[in-house]
Amino acid sequence: MPQSPPTHESAQLSRLWWLPLAFVIGTLLVLAVVPIAVEQRVRSVRNGVVAASDQSRVLLNDLEEAIAADVLQPDSSAPQNASTRQTAVRLVAADADSLALVVHGVDLETSQRFEHLRGLLARWTAESLGDSTTHGSLGTTRAILSTADSLDVHLMAVSEVQRAAVRRLERLDVLSAIILVPLALVAIGVVMWGGQRVLHFARVAERERAEVVRSTESRAALLRGVTHDLKNPLGAAAGYAHLLEEGVVGTLTPKQLDMVRRIQRLVDTSVQTISDLLELARADGGWMHIERVDVDLATIAREVVEDHRGLARDRGLALKFDAAPAPVVTDPARVRQVLANILSNAIKYTPSGGAITVSIVREVGAAATSRVGVDVRDTGPGIPAELRERVFDEYFRADGTSPDGHGLGLAISRRIARLLGGDVSYTPGTPSGAVFTVWLGSTIASKTGAAAPRDPGLSAIGRQ
Repeated sequence: MPQSPPTHESAQLSRLWWLPLAFVIGTLLVLAVVPIAVEQRVRSVRNGVVAASDQSRVLLNDLEEAIAADVLQPDSSAPQNASTRQTAVRLVAADADSLALVVHGVDLETSQRFEHLRGLLARWTAESLGDSTTHGSLGTTRAILSTADSLDVHLMAVSEVQRAAVRRLERLDVLSAIILVPLALVAIGVVMWGGQRVLHFARVAERERAEVVRSTESRAALLRGVTHDLKNPLGAAAGYAHLLEEGVVGTLTPKQLDMVRRIQRLVDTSVQTISDLLELARADGGWMHIERVDVDLATIAREVVEDHRGLARDRGLALKFDAAPAPVVTDPARVRQVLANILSNAIKYTPSGGAITVSIVREVGAAATSRVGVDVRDTGPGIPAELRERVFDEYFRADGTSPDGHGLGLAISRRIARLLGGDVSYTPGTPSGAVFTVWLGSTIASKTGAAAPRDPGLSAIGRQ
């Protein structure tokens, strides 16, 4: 049989199944977002350089040329010179207005320098238009040209800083591509590794499943063979023992009669063990025949109680039954088999002088429905807390229990109950003893909208 992967590795991988997927999704998001973000930032900075710094320098140069051209005009009161001066003033004002629209998009210092220049331009304009024979004071003109030159130098520095930022972002764009491509390859590798691990565990699980199926089929075939090969000779042995007991070949002495009866009990126990093993194989293999019909669960329970009443009386036990009709859809033969196992266990483990009570119980479910079950309550020693689930394991028998039996009854009962869509559960009795409940999967419409009252000591039944 192939070796299974280590349990701790399988458990760890099952808990961290999302890591490869998260890594791949994160990588794809980075691949999608980083280039877009870098491109938008480069475009923003580049637009700032072209639309703000460079355009501001162009308009500033135009303004300086307009002022210089006006200064070079001869001082004359000729009408044409006066008209030319007014045109120059309008050009300077237009350049100043255009410069004001773009210069504020550069930075705060640039805006402050421009506002200073604009104040000088307003003084120059007033001086030029106030006296038609002059172009404005020479000092004002020099201050304007000096301020404009200083602003131009500042814009040149700002433009260089912005271009350096563009170059850095472009390098970042290239660097991000260099980093993200290997990251994408790693993501592909992680996906491939994860896929290989999933395929590996799938193959291992399939091999183990096939091995379990083969093992189950082999076990069932073995049990069928054992049943066929042993039940017939054991039945024949039981028949011969019965003949001896009846004195067919002669009267037996009391000692011989006792030995023959012991032989009968041993043979009956062996036949029952073989039958139980076959039932267990049928339940595990899923080939147990189930035939569902409309039945009254109370009637089935009453018949099982009556079948065991003589045994209970021989043991000195009080066997009580009290139940109202409980219509269900189930397999009556299998329910009878399960109840017989549970009730025979209760009779076996309850000390003489005790009592066993069989009753029908219901629990309200969703949409005004309830599930129905049969409680078998005894006044025996009960089951220790640490063994309450183990008693349903195959071949398990608690220490100090009756030597009769082979530890298959409860295991078979739970498997059959689950095939019927229900379960078998255990809760400690109140104040002592044990309560086994056979729950059926069929639901019953509640006519009253409430569950039938039940003993408070059974409130936890079926919740395991």
